[in-house]
Parts: sequence; C-alpha cells; structure tokens
Amino acid sequence: MKAVIALSGMAGLLIFGPPFIKARSHHNVSVIVHEAAHVHKVDHAQVTWDHQSDCKFEADRSLSAPAGSMRALDLKAGAGSLEVVGVEGLGEVRATGRACASHEEFLDDLQITSEMVGSTMVMETHHPDWSGWRGGNRYARLDLRIEVPAGMAAEILDGSGEIAVSDLGSLLIQDGSGEIVATGIRGDLAIQDGSGEVEVYGVSGSVKVEDGSGEILVEGVGADLEIHDSSGDLEVRGVNGSVTLADSSGEIEVEDVGASVIVLGDSSGDISVDGVGGDFIVRGDGSGGIRYENVSGTVDIPKKKGR
Repeated sequence: MKAVIALSGMAGLLIFGPPFIKARSHHNVSVIVHEAAHVHKVDHAQVTWDHQSDCKFEADRSLSAPAGSMRALDLKAGAGSLEVVGVEGLGEVRATGRACASHEEFLDDLQITSEMVGSTMVMETHHPDWSGWRGGNRYARLDLRIEVPAGMAAEILDGSGEIAVSDLGSLLIQDGSGEIVATGIRGDLAIQDGSGEVEVYGVSGSVKVEDGSGEILVEGVGADLEIHDSSGDLEVRGVNGSVTLADSSGEIEVEDVGASVIVLGDSSGDISVDGVGGDFIVRGDGSGGIRYENVSGTVDIPKKKGR
C-alpha cells in the first residue's frame, strides 16, 4: 500500500537517545552502551527549523504506519533538514515535517510517500520540477523528522541539508551536502558524503567514512574505523579495532586505539597519535610533522629529508 501525505509541520528539536559512553585506556579500549540523559556535544548537533532560511509559504506534512514486521527503513530525501530517531518501545513509524517554499504553488509538490517492499518501508520526499521555470528566486524544501523503533536498520539517500540520526541499527548514509551527526548506532555505519562536517558518537560495529570536504570527528567505535577524506581535519578517539586513514589535506589527531593505526597517505597537515595498542604506520606523508607516543607495537614512518 502506498500513502501520500499532505499535512502540517512542527518546529522539531533533536532528541538523541542513549549514547555510547567510552571507557578508554591506551592499550585496551572498550565501548559500552550506557543510558544517559544527553549526548556529548548535543548542543552542536541540534537542528531547529526556526533557524533555517526564510520560509514564505509553508504547510505541515505527516505520515504514520504500524511497524509490524518491518525490519528496515529505506529513505530517499531531497532538500531540507532531516532527523531520524530510534525510539524505545515504539510500535510504528512516524514522520512529521514542514514544507517550505518561495511560491505557494510549490507546496503541492512537497510531499512524502511510503510503501512496503517486503519487510522494508520505502519512504520518499517529493519536490517541485524546476524544468521550464522562468521566475526569479526560488526554493522548496521539506524539513523532516522520522521516528522508528530503536535499533531499526536504515539506508538514507539525501540531497542536501543537515542530517541527524540516533539509536538506529546498521546504517548507510549517502549525502550530497550538509552536516551529518550520528549518535548511538547499534551496528555498522557507512557514510558517503560530498561536503559538510561529519560527527560520529558511539557505534557498536565498524565505521567507514568517504568524504569530499569538511572536518570529521569520530568518538567511540566498537570495531574497525576507515576514513577516506579529501580535505578537512580528522579527529579520532576511542576505537576498539584498527584505524585506517587516507587524507589529502588537514590535521590528523588520533587517540586511544585498541589495534593498529595506518595512515595510507597524507598530503599536508600534522599527524598526532597517542595511545595505540598495535602498530603505527604512515605509508605516505607530504608536508607536516608526525608526533606519536604510547604505541605498543612497531612504528614505521617516512624519514624526512635532513633527519
């Protein structure tokens, strides 16, 4: 069954669920789930629709469906801010949002639809077709908040706008532009991002990030971490497994890793490592210093000219 929604918005505030609190040491890093009232840096992660750009015409949107045998969410979203939140004990999927447009006629095209494909809910936002438009300034976005049962797996394809996700299961995010904040992911996390900052707090499984530009911060990973970044600083803390990094430009700072740290290549920017349970290896380095301490295994870094 397919549902189409025309409705009403709310000024939503991000509510993050239980984060992962790290118990860290230089040679034995662990990530445990712990109930808490708020998550570290939650103020930075908050997204409120009131802070978006001007909204000349607006309309509310909403959709709900029983979770039943649903096991995953497949979401395709266009322009607008997006929150996807796992809620303990929730027996349905709820979507609420605000359609915002420069011209009133655009509102009719700003809709949400959903349908079940096997045990997966496929949800999609719809935006106006700009072809043939001869007007001046134009905009149309759908700011959306979705609540699902806690721990549900999800795939998110997003065009532009801020994304905040929390308390989901295994998760894939493919994003064009805009900040991404992920908190309390109960499985593996994969992020493919064009531009914008990426912040990750607490993942029980592995994490893989492919990013075009923007700073990346990762705290608390239960398995391995892999980051491929074109530009922007990298900051990593509290990883149980190994860390593999490739960075074109920007500072790299790594602390408290249970296994090895491998830097495949770094064109420019300093590298700083503290607390590694395995080896520390830098396979390629352009400019910038390399500093390390508390490494249990072998250290293999390029020799600079003049050393």
